[in-house]
Amino acid sequence: MYFRLRRWALKIMSFVISANRLFMLSLSRRLRNLLYGEFSVQVLPSPITTPYCCDLSPETMQVALDATLAGTSYCTPAWDESRESFFQRLLEEPEGPEGLVRRNPIVHPELAMIMAMVKGEIEHVLPYIGVSKLSCIMCIHYIRAFNGLTEQKIATRGSHGKVYPGWFWPNLPSRDQELRPAFLGCMRQQLLSDFELHEERRYSDSSVGSGLPKIELDKTKDTEDGIHAAFIRRLRTREQRQ
Repeated sequence: MYFRLRRWALKIMSFVISANRLFMLSLSRRLRNLLYGEFSVQVLPSPITTPYCCDLSPETMQVALDATLAGTSYCTPAWDESRESFFQRLLEEPEGPEGLVRRNPIVHPELAMIMAMVKGEIEHVLPYIGVSKLSCIMCIHYIRAFNGLTEQKIATRGSHGKVYPGWFWPNLPSRDQELRPAFLGCMRQQLLSDFELHEERRYSDSSVGSGLPKIELDKTKDTEDGIHAAFIRRLRTREQRQ
């Protein structure tokens, strides 16, 4: 209920928020020229895509999880219960049939702009993609991998954390060979972070009334780094008790 109220409140206040941002923009010495300069509109063609089959079978998901946790302490027998719990949660996600065919996959606008930039179709732009909606987690990790390889500093508003099976890989022949393993590494790190967060929440729920200390995150530090730090502290506490 809280998130729905917050969403509608943002919609109602969107005009005031936008006006305030323009006002702040006018006060910036570096960016105020945007308000007085000339704007041009360039329509980018939608990149060509081809249908593909997304295999979401339990076997494939198990392989992905095993590959992510390989080489970590989470592969030991002591973590069997945790891995099984996390895997069952993945199976509960409403992803549709096991062999999901997307007849009209699309390259998301953020990545279409990067494609045009790399190909020289657009020039002289600020390294910020101003989209009306938050980016999906796939786009965020692609941009992160792209920035790491090209030393660019492209940024967006952020991510809503969702994944869309109809997401399509942008075609950049000059960079694809480097980008694919870098992107895969980012996605595996995301899966690992999800596993750690799931275990932290599961442990917190099961510790109620058990006499074990309950970890409470500082509200001002409830970020990915803060959650990870709390998780490490919880692991050390468990090891000491054993």
